[in-house]
Amino acid sequence: MAQVLYKIKQLGIRGATVIDSMGASAISKDVYNIPLIGGLMKSMDGDIHYNKTIFSVIEREEQVQNVMKHIEKILGGDMKKPNKGIMFVVPVTHMRGGELNRHIISRENKKFMSQEFTSEYY
Repeated sequence: MAQVLYKIKQLGIRGATVIDSMGASAISKDVYNIPLIGGLMKSMDGDIHYNKTIFSVIEREEQVQNVMKHIEKILGGDMKKPNKGIMFVVPVTHMRGGELNRHIISRENKKFMSQEFTSEYY
């Protein structure tokens, strides 16, 4: 995971969020019936497999393709093989906050400020 985060930072991606996750197939019905302490002990024994899920908002399509190509290399190549992970893209239609949002607003403000204003009076 550290290699992936390092690479996306190298590629100019502004930020990522990492969460612990678990695939549905890793959860057996027995896990739901284990008390909290038993569940923690079972996970420490290695019976429950946790994954890391990385979310990042990437602005441009060429960046998405480049990041996916590099991550696939880090994960050992062909993502069609079992246990290699999964990558997917979903459109972000609305957002507020975060470094990317501030970057976009700053860029748009710079464009606006640099526009040459023409007037019939000048």
